[in-house]
Amino acid sequence: MNVSSHRTLILNSTFQPLSVVSYKRAISLIHNNKINVIKNSELLLHSENEKYFIPKVGILTYFVKAPFARRVALNRENIFIRDFYTCQYCGKPAESVDHIVPRSKGGLHEWSNVVACCKKCNLIKADKLLHQTHLNIKMLPSNPKGNFWIKTIVGSNPDPSWEEYLISA
Repeated sequence: MNVSSHRTLILNSTFQPLSVVSYKRAISLIHNNKINVIKNSELLLHSENEKYFIPKVGILTYFVKAPFARRVALNRENIFIRDFYTCQYCGKPAESVDHIVPRSKGGLHEWSNVVACCKKCNLIKADKLLHQTHLNIKMLPSNPKGNFWIKTIVGSNPDPSWEEYLISA
């Protein structure tokens, strides 16, 4: 792995995911005794006087009162992540986004009304209501929950060493 692309998961003192930071920020937090390292990578950073393994997971040495829920942007990539890059009508790979109730028919652009879909299903559904087609929805869409925001930062496949800390993601 390239050092410049390395990311570190930072946990609150309660072990709740708080943020994802660059390797530079992680080293700064270690140097200033703001985090303790839980898991290190194999990457070693040398300075004139010190050596640091770049951490994969660090925990704050103090508690930070964080907002209960982070707002996740409603955009194409986040819809694909939520829907596992799968068409919610036929199960094939998704290529576009569809409004279940079309906007022209009063449907809103919100998490509960948008799904990932393939081009074929999008053309079949077009500007119709779902009951006007033969399509059925596989999974009802909902707002992202838990630590979904981590996936929006690092993609749908976060570092495997973070898995035990992202259980609700």
